[in-house]
Amino acid sequence: MKSTVRKPLALIPLLLTALVVTGCALRPPAGEHLQPSPAAAKAETLATVVAKVNNAELSMDALISMMNALPGKTGDQPETLEQRRQRALESLVLLELAYQRAVALGLNVGPDTVETAMVNFKDALGGEKEYREYLARRNITEDALRSEVERKLTINRIYTREVEDTMAIPEEELKKEYEKDKQQFVQQEKVSIVDVYLIRDEDKTAKKRARALLRKIQADPAQDPWKLVLDNTFMVRNLIVRKERDKELYDAARKLKPQELSGVIRTPDSFHIVKLKEYSPERQLTFEEARPKLEAALKGPYLEKRTQEWEQGLKKDATIVLLDTPAQQMQEPR
Repeated sequence: MKSTVRKPLALIPLLLTALVVTGCALRPPAGEHLQPSPAAAKAETLATVVAKVNNAELSMDALISMMNALPGKTGDQPETLEQRRQRALESLVLLELAYQRAVALGLNVGPDTVETAMVNFKDALGGEKEYREYLARRNITEDALRSEVERKLTINRIYTREVEDTMAIPEEELKKEYEKDKQQFVQQEKVSIVDVYLIRDEDKTAKKRARALLRKIQADPAQDPWKLVLDNTFMVRNLIVRKERDKELYDAARKLKPQELSGVIRTPDSFHIVKLKEYSPERQLTFEEARPKLEAALKGPYLEKRTQEWEQGLKKDATIVLLDTPAQQMQEPR
């Protein structure tokens, strides 16, 4: 028996993430919720072999996890339980083939990489308490989870190497897109300053205090505003100035050379002293500078095509046996 429902392997990273993360709240497709029956809950049922991929056996437990983790299909007709099972089994087989190829090529990830991923995952859950609750909800040991994470990272590595890194977008397509609308590939003007900003109050001494601060900065050989001793009357901040939003500061900064200090500037909200850190004018990006953005915009269909070619290559010399495990073995909603 062979599944005829295709699942682009471009979703492998998403599927693997879901397999680890959705243990918090597994969500079967609308209208087809899996209801664990007493028989399905037994270890021997979950251990039932649903497919053999070369020398590896895939279990009912793995199939159910994949069914729960798969993103829902869009369309007018809801997906049946059997259709979802077929789609999950196809994805499960492809993941196993990808993992086997990665291991054969020596692309396994090291223990340090796995440990870093485990720490990040625990932090994402909220800490040690939430992590232990997650393991309990999934009824899974830490070693088993670590094995899942190692597997996910290994498959991501082979997918990156053999699909993403080998995908090629024709040069003429990139250049055509660049020439079609060059205005989207423009580096905006950048005015970066250090701003000494007086906190406005009701008294009439703000301008006087601003002049005193300016003298202190000017007395410093480096004229560094960050050396000022802060109090509750002013603040120092780095600021990217926008022409429309910060008109007075923009106009003052544009008259300065890099590292030059302004005088006291009056704005509607207060008084400021600015030091120009960097200025770069608006300019058209070259084709090579725009290449990353162009590739990101156009890669979708080329990535899918390369993915499908890779899938077929994985299956070409593989021995795949799908066993008869119809969806009826999984109790449907009553």
